Amino acid sequence: MDFIPAEFLDESTLPAGSFAPDLLILNQPIANYEVFERLWRHTRFRICADGGANRLYDMFNVDRKHARSNFLPSIIHGDLDSLRDDVRQYYSSHGVEISQNPDQYSTDLGKAMRKIMATESFSHRRDILILGTLSGRVDQGLGLLHEMVREETENPNIRLWLFSETNVSFILREGCNNIQTALSAGYFTCNVGIIPIYGPATITTSGLEWDVTSWPTRMGYQVSTSNHSVEEQVRVETDAYVLFTMEREPRLPGKEAQQAILHEEDI
Repeated sequence: MDFIPAEFLDESTLPAGSFAPDLLILNQPIANYEVFERLWRHTRFRICADGGANRLYDMFNVDRKHARSNFLPSIIHGDLDSLRDDVRQYYSSHGVEISQNPDQYSTDLGKAMRKIMATESFSHRRDILILGTLSGRVDQGLGLLHEMVREETENPNIRLWLFSETNVSFILREGCNNIQTALSAGYFTCNVGIIPIYGPATITTSGLEWDVTSWPTRMGYQVSTSNHSVEEQVRVETDAYVLFTMEREPRLPGKEAQQAILHEEDI
């Protein structure tokens, strides 16, 4: 499977007729406006998970207030216990659908995923970009990773991308996985990590500073954190789900970097 995370961060617009990713905004701080804006540009269906609508609304206070109406979500969905009255009123007055699921045995992310899956058929692969965070409470961060694994194991046609404060994280499935690092384009630093989030795994890598061959990894034993990509493409073979994380550069490159991404796809 091929992974090209930089394609969601370039400045180009979404190609007509393409299978557009979905954007899921969680009730967590949106740390970087530029990252948000580029992810928004590359998606067509945008869902705020309950209080995620508060985060979206608040991002357009003061200097950006005039642009708020240009970034209306497709729907706000959840048990709605976190949605503020002023936010509900604003988006409702602008025609945004607001729906409630009172189930207390599922999280906002789980509810949002059910809503996304109900919008259309998943006969083809669907990329879902999650705007969230792994900072704050440790249990919530681990819970978010747990839900990513659960959703991908239950729905093999979806692929989740977690864009947190300074990273993008995604799940590598069994088999051979090729990750375009876009090092020369300037989207990501060399810092990467591979975590056996689903249980013990055996991995073989190429393109990293510390490559391994048939290397057993599990929590409490040995894991490949704080590794470095040294090639434009990293290959990871695994026999179980693992979480791959790449550190994003503090400033995103401009349009000229898109040519570097296109070149990498041809390698």
